[in-house]
Amino acid sequence: MAKQDAAVRPEGKGTRTVSPHVARLMLLVNAAVWGSGYTIIKHIQETVPTQWMMTIRLSAAALLMGVIFLPRLRRVGLHRLVVPGIILAVTYWLGFLFQLKGLETIAPGRNAFLTDTYCVMVPFLVWAVTRRRPNWQHMLAAAVCIVGIGFVSLGGGAAMGVLEIGAGDVYTIIGAFFFAANLVAVGMLARKFDPVALMFMEFVFVAVLFFVGAALLEGAPQAGWARWDLVAGFAYLVIGSTIVAQIFQTVAIRFVPTSQASIILSTESIFGVLMSVIFYGERLTASTISGFTLIFCAILLSELHFPRKRKTPDSG
Repeated sequence: MAKQDAAVRPEGKGTRTVSPHVARLMLLVNAAVWGSGYTIIKHIQETVPTQWMMTIRLSAAALLMGVIFLPRLRRVGLHRLVVPGIILAVTYWLGFLFQLKGLETIAPGRNAFLTDTYCVMVPFLVWAVTRRRPNWQHMLAAAVCIVGIGFVSLGGGAAMGVLEIGAGDVYTIIGAFFFAANLVAVGMLARKFDPVALMFMEFVFVAVLFFVGAALLEGAPQAGWARWDLVAGFAYLVIGSTIVAQIFQTVAIRFVPTSQASIILSTESIFGVLMSVIFYGERLTASTISGFTLIFCAILLSELHFPRKRKTPDSG
């Protein structure tokens, strides 16, 4: 899943200390849960239309958040969060809409890596909003990412060196752009409003948007969607990808340096490919492996912060 589920720190004292080793393990489990979610979504998507799938998922997530954080939400004036919640919801909705449209025609692993290119896009969107120019790392990361997408897009035409970027790839990259826009908006709005309440309102409005789209375009829900495998898949996405992963990240991020946490969480796309190869039967070629490797390097380059050289005073 795209890392829109930013670390949300619950209020209250008495948080227990977690050892750095346990915290790193929690982040790794978080990345694995998010990465495996692509294959589960692909499986559900074969039976349940995309917008109904997201309506069910996000409605359940909003309900669970409302129950878990009810005392905190009662103290927050939710009416103040209507406009910010709608802003976040529209970008998140468009991100999922395009990403999942892409997932309809490409394999989960490919979708995972192309979605995670949003990490490389964020500094450039920040530049557009704040005029804060990206540094050399971000410029290099963007160049490496473009080359990586090129390798992924070689596909079956690799032998002839022909780019074969398809509609699914384009949709997924557009979705990544909206996820990047969402992350920038979260970063700006979370400074002014309670982050838990903000995320709750976002989930509520996204669920409404998907419900309207599903009701208008995808017909009525079907009784056949109550199959055990689909119910289990929804439970995994709601409880695992949304609640457990969120809690793990929220707790672990306090005890691991940000640079290390970014590296661990970036393995989400690797887990996405592994799960897709094992359970979906995705086949990898030399060009796609090279492309995935380059995209992953671009993500790391974009997120890592190298220490600046300190100027030493002239010795006299």
